[in-house]
Amino acid sequence: MRPKTRDGGLWILSRWQDLALFVLSPFWVIPLLWLAKSHFDPNGFGAVILAVGGTGHHLPGFIRAYTDPVLFRRFRVRFIFAPLFLVAVYALFFSLHLDSLKLILVLWGTWHGAMQVNGFLRIYDAKVGSFSPTTSWLDWAMCLSWFGGGLLYSSRLIAVLSNFYKAGGPPIPYEAFASFRHVWMAVAGSILIAFLVNAWQQSRLKKAPSPIKLLMMVSSFGLWWFAMVSVSSLLVGLLLFEIVHDIQYNALVWFYNKRRVVQGMTASRVEKFLFQPSISRGLVYLILIVGYGAIADILNYANIQAPDILQIGSSAVSFWTGLFMVSTFLHFYFDGFIWQVREGDFRKGMGIGKDAVESAKRPSHRSVLEWLPAGWKWAFFLIPAAVLGISEYRRTSMPLRDQARNMVELLPDNWQADAVMGSIDKADGDDEDALGYLQRAVALNPSYAYGETMLADIYSRRGEPESAVQHYLNAVALNPQNYEVEERLGKLLVNEARNAEAIPYLQVAADHGQSDTDLDYVLGASLVQERRLPEGIRYLNRAVQLDPQRKEAFNYLGIALQLEGDFQGALACYGQALEIDPLYGAARENLERVEELMGSAK
Repeated sequence: MRPKTRDGGLWILSRWQDLALFVLSPFWVIPLLWLAKSHFDPNGFGAVILAVGGTGHHLPGFIRAYTDPVLFRRFRVRFIFAPLFLVAVYALFFSLHLDSLKLILVLWGTWHGAMQVNGFLRIYDAKVGSFSPTTSWLDWAMCLSWFGGGLLYSSRLIAVLSNFYKAGGPPIPYEAFASFRHVWMAVAGSILIAFLVNAWQQSRLKKAPSPIKLLMMVSSFGLWWFAMVSVSSLLVGLLLFEIVHDIQYNALVWFYNKRRVVQGMTASRVEKFLFQPSISRGLVYLILIVGYGAIADILNYANIQAPDILQIGSSAVSFWTGLFMVSTFLHFYFDGFIWQVREGDFRKGMGIGKDAVESAKRPSHRSVLEWLPAGWKWAFFLIPAAVLGISEYRRTSMPLRDQARNMVELLPDNWQADAVMGSIDKADGDDEDALGYLQRAVALNPSYAYGETMLADIYSRRGEPESAVQHYLNAVALNPQNYEVEERLGKLLVNEARNAEAIPYLQVAADHGQSDTDLDYVLGASLVQERRLPEGIRYLNRAVQLDPQRKEAFNYLGIALQLEGDFQGALACYGQALEIDPLYGAARENLERVEELMGSAK
C-alpha cells in the first residue's frame, strides 16, 4: 500500500496554493504579461523585470545557505571557498577581456531551469512515496532532454552561437548541426516512451507517480517550449519563463523556511526574524529580493551612464556589474545541493512523512567516495571555462558577417538570424542582399518593427519612396512609441509634397521625442504651407531658439508672420536670416517684397 503522507497529502502547501504558485502559474502569468505588453513597451519594463527578478531570486537561496546553521556547518567549505573561487575566475576573465563565461552562463542557466522543475517533480513524488531509482532517473532525463530540445529550437540559440563564435569557435556545418538536433529529439522521444512505460509499471505495483508531478511536467515543459520557440520576441520569452521561475522559487523558499520556524526546527536568528508567519515579514522578504535585484539593475544602468556622469572609468563600473554573473553561478551551484529530497531536514520542512522515505534516506556517515560527485560537478564549469577561455585568448573570432552567414545556414527558419545578417549588410551598404534577408525576417515575424524600419531606410536610400512609406507605416503601427521612425516617415512624406499626411507624424515626433531643431523647422514649414499659421509659428520659434544660426527657420518664420500681417516681425526675421548669411537669396527676395508692400501701403 502507498505510504501515508502528512501536511496536505499530495500538496506541498495546499491545493490552491500549489496550483497557483507552482503547477499552473503559467496560466495566469502569460495573460498578465500579454496585457502589460499591449500597454507598455516590453523593451523597457521587460529589461528591468529581468534584471530585478532574475538576480533578486538569488537572495533567498543565499539566505538559506548562510543562515541555516545545520546546512552551513555541513557545507561550510563550499559556502566559503566557492564564492572566492568564482570571483577569482571572473576577475581573470575580466582582466583578459574574455566573454566565454557568458556562453557557460546560458547553458548552465538552461540546466538550472530544468533542475528546478526536476526538484519539484521529486518533491511531489516523495509526497506519495514514489522513490523508485528508475523513476527518479527518468524524471531527471525528461527535464534535461526537453529543456535542451527547447533550447536547440529556440531564439536563444542565436546568443549561444554568437558567444561560441566569440570564443574562437569555427563555423558549424549544417549537416552536423541538423543531425545533432534530430538525434537529440529522437533520444527525448525515447526517454518519453520509457517514462510512460515506467509510470504504468509503477502504477501496477501500487507506486504510481504523483498526478501533480505529471501535471507540472506538462505545464513546465509546455511553458519552456512556448517561451523559447513560439514567442517571437526573445526578451518576452525570457521574461515569461523568468517570472514563473522566480515565483516558484521565491514562494518555495518562503514557505519552506516559515514551516521550519513554526515547527521549531534548528534555525538562526535571521530565519526566526524573517520567516515568521505574518504579512509584514512576507513584505520584508519581498523587499529584500527586489532590493538585491535592483542593485544589479542600477549597476547595469551605471555601466552605461556613470562613466560620463561621474567621470569614472567604465572598466571599474563594468567589473562591479559583472560580479552579478558570479552571483548567478553561485545560485546555480548552491541549488544543486541545498535542496535535496533525500535529506531528512529538507523532507521534514517539506512535510514529507518519515515512513514514506525510509528507503531514500542516506546514512549519516559520509565516506570519501560520497564526496567525489560534489567535486566532479566542478568539472562542468572548469573544463568548459578553461577550453573556451584559452580558445578565445589564442584565436581571433570570425568576422561578424561570417558569423551571421553561418547562423542563417544553421537556422534557415529563424527570423533573428535573417535580421542579424540583414542589419550587417545594411550597415555595409549592401542594400540588395540586405533587402532579401530583412524581407524574410519580417515575413517570419510580422511584428518585427525594427526590420520594417530598416527596409524603409533602404528603400528611401534607393529612391523608392512608395515602398519606403509603406514600411515606415508598418513600423509605426507596430511601435507607435518610436518617435524617430515617425520623424523619418513625416520627413519622407514632406519630400514627396504630401504635407497634410506628414504633419500628424511630425507632430507626434516633435511633441514626444527629443528636441530637434531640424524636426521643428520641417514641421513648422509644413504647417505654414498648409496655412496653419499659429501652429507653424510655434514650432518655428522653437527651431530658432534651439539653433539661432538656422537661417531657413528664420526665413520661414518671416513668411508665416508676413501671412498673418505682422510685417515688422517678418522684416526682423528676414533680417536675422541675412545677418547669418548675407548671400541667402530667398530671405533677400522676401525682405524686398515686404518692404515694397509696406511702402505701397503708406
